[in-house]
Amino acid sequence: MKSRSSSKARQRKANCGDIAETTVKGAGKRVAVLVLGDIGRSPRMQYHALSLAKAGHSVDLIGYPGSTPMEGILASPNITICHLRTPPQLPSSAPRVLFYLFAPLKVVYQLVVLFWMILATIMRPDFILVQNPPAIPTLLVARVCATVTRARLVIDWHNYGYTILGLKLGPDHPVVALARRQVFERFFGKSAYAHLCVTDAMASDLRDNWGVSGKLIVLHDKAPRHFRRLDTAEIHKLWTRLLADSQFSQLQLHTSDTAGVVNSLLTSRRKDGVVAMRKDRPMLVVSSTSWTADEDFSILLEALALYDKAAIVQMSQGERLPRLVVLITGKGPLRGFYESEIARLQLGSVSIVTAWLSAEDYPLLLGSADLGISLHTSSSGLDLPMKVVDMLGCGAPVCAYKFSCIHELVTGDNGLVFSSAPELALQIQDLAAQLSCPDGSYSQLLQGAAQFRKIDWDTHYTRALELFQ
Repeated sequence: MKSRSSSKARQRKANCGDIAETTVKGAGKRVAVLVLGDIGRSPRMQYHALSLAKAGHSVDLIGYPGSTPMEGILASPNITICHLRTPPQLPSSAPRVLFYLFAPLKVVYQLVVLFWMILATIMRPDFILVQNPPAIPTLLVARVCATVTRARLVIDWHNYGYTILGLKLGPDHPVVALARRQVFERFFGKSAYAHLCVTDAMASDLRDNWGVSGKLIVLHDKAPRHFRRLDTAEIHKLWTRLLADSQFSQLQLHTSDTAGVVNSLLTSRRKDGVVAMRKDRPMLVVSSTSWTADEDFSILLEALALYDKAAIVQMSQGERLPRLVVLITGKGPLRGFYESEIARLQLGSVSIVTAWLSAEDYPLLLGSADLGISLHTSSSGLDLPMKVVDMLGCGAPVCAYKFSCIHELVTGDNGLVFSSAPELALQIQDLAAQLSCPDGSYSQLLQGAAQFRKIDWDTHYTRALELFQ
């Protein structure tokens, strides 16, 4: 299914002037950007499409429907969204053996749909940019289609497919054992025209252990230009609106309207319209997740329980730790399980809310946050969490779970790393205690986060654009 922006999206073009003004129409190549997933939940591939479109290339953005893509994608005259037909699904109650029998049929279905889309539906591309993983059957399709159409294949290595399979099926599964030999990814991936990597560590691994040919460029994730720190008035406006949403109903206790002073979650507005941060405000902590097995949220919940105990001790000693409002965004299979765990905690100084925000509200939320937390643990040890990039891009310092290459992103100047719940709890306590201190460690991390966002995605992407000439 091939579609231009909907009429509703076209009406919104007037609100996306920055994109329209910087887009060069019809001056470049044709690029097929292939995502074997929900386009709206694939931010890096959407950023690719936007940057290529702004440079004047005509982009066919191919993937599954689902979440609404970014405003810029819908508004760009150089981007055509091409929706793939979603494969048939077995009911979750079906016997496990049926899933094993059905899997090859699903792959065949995807092969047919992808080949039809690239070879018979869209105009012949000059370049095919494909996300990996998933590797099966995407790399096969991309490699064959590139050969047939004489297009140049560019692979954007987010991670390795065999390590993701290991998370889903278990390390001892025969399919994982076969995939671990890297036969599929190595055969169809190593000879691409160019390779983009999310970390220096992944680039080194592809070069030294995979022997890839073609150009190799490290393209760290960077937040787009509209990700930024909100000012006080914007924070007040945002939270006045969000608190009207039923998802945030339990946070109403943090608000009031007395003597003409309107107190929102973090801010207050006086009668004369002046908005200021509340002196008694809670610390806003944000975490984003896909609620999958590669993130152990029990670590965060244990850390918050420890913070709550510390707050009680401080209160008994006549001191005070700020209340915490912890907002966890995202959708995924384990969300219900962790929501049940959250309900059991019954914390006094910590409010925990799970929510799903639009693509437009998500960066606004991050721009109002005091601290971001990432529990991402890389399946390969070679990729970095996009959520941390988003948080830093919005000026929020980060506490991130420690793994082999996290230092490429969280440097000690813009955030901290932890290996256990007690360590995370102590970090949150220290930062919360210094929330309003102009010379404390929290203030220093704020400055580091501000430094990080000086180089945004558009500035960073100039290196990648050289490939598409």
